[in-house]
Amino acid sequence: MKRLLQLSLLALFFVACEKEIQIELPDVPVELVVEGIVDINRPPLVILTRTQGYFDPIDNNTINGLFVNGAVVSLNNGTQTHDLIEICTSSIPDSILVAISGTVGISAEDLQAFNYCVYTSLDPTSFGEAGKTYQLNVQADGKTLTAVTKIPEPVYFDSIWYELGTNQDSLGFVWVDMKDPDTIGNSYRWFAQRINHYTYGPQVGEMKDKQMIAPLGSIFDDKFFNGQKFEFAYNRGELGNNENQDDEGPEERFFKNGDTVVVQFVSIDRPNFFYFRSLEDQIATNGSPFASPGNLESNINGGYGVFSGYGSAYDTVVCTP
Repeated sequence: MKRLLQLSLLALFFVACEKEIQIELPDVPVELVVEGIVDINRPPLVILTRTQGYFDPIDNNTINGLFVNGAVVSLNNGTQTHDLIEICTSSIPDSILVAISGTVGISAEDLQAFNYCVYTSLDPTSFGEAGKTYQLNVQADGKTLTAVTKIPEPVYFDSIWYELGTNQDSLGFVWVDMKDPDTIGNSYRWFAQRINHYTYGPQVGEMKDKQMIAPLGSIFDDKFFNGQKFEFAYNRGELGNNENQDDEGPEERFFKNGDTVVVQFVSIDRPNFFYFRSLEDQIATNGSPFASPGNLESNINGGYGVFSGYGSAYDTVVCTP
């Protein structure tokens, strides 16, 4: 009885030590965020948004309110300056909508559900060219933002193939063979898209991937293989909050026999490499109590975000073991 009383008093002691603490987060100024891309033979795309507080609500009205309308945006390719026009989802051609979807990582269907707006130019002379340097200028909310990027020459695969995973009879990975140019600092990003349709399950008849997807770990450079010829493989990536029937369970992160996979292999400059590497580091440690906080790298002067020059090379493989 005496021991039971002691344990009860001890428990009461620990309960009595609890104290609710209210943390007042300081107000921070709203900043502009740029997500821009210029790719070979494609129109430039620039999305402008505003930052919001970590605990601010996320709903349709909030998301629509984050977009910056009426900005003055221009792009210079070294010989000519193009004024970009603002186009919203209700009037965006499907081809551009798909490109935007791949840039921001949001499905084309979700883009159509909101009043997303982008700044672009349909003038072919504004489309990306390998080897050119581009300067972006943005004027909005009384601020001026600038950024510079270069489109590196694309690097093409020598070969591409599909190979079953260990102890798998119908699931595997896409492999490639390539030679890195003999200049230190080449940086790359990998995307892939399955363009065949489901023949089974609740999504039968739907295209498996509606856009290019970069798996976690898609960014790398030639620090350890400069100028060398080498082979490497990638698993299948997934979109956040995606509900594809094969994104969970035994098929997760695998390609499957019969898939037709288009690979986009992108050469990027060093500032973009550092941005996407820091982005993937934050995604990988999201929710970890042991992760060190840090800001994303950025090449935007006067704001946040990234302006990317993509030297894209494409290849296709049919997954046949």
